[in-house]
Amino acid sequence: MITTFPEALITEGEAASILRVSLTSLRRWRRQGSGPVYRKLGRTVRYRRNDLSDFVASAGRISTSNPGSRRTA
Repeated sequence: MITTFPEALITEGEAASILRVSLTSLRRWRRQGSGPVYRKLGRTVRYRRNDLSDFVASAGRISTSNPGSRRTA
């Protein structure tokens, strides 16, 4: 059986670069469960670009006084 992948997975370093955060921040978010969705392949961590886009889209806020208030769309 042949499996085709719709998009290439990217490394942690590439993901951190795309998000413009440090690798340390990305790893901390992963430990805390607050970062983008990731894949674990053995000891290797990989990300999909679409998951990074979804993470950024879900991070929109409308007020600093109410951290739970999210901007929709």
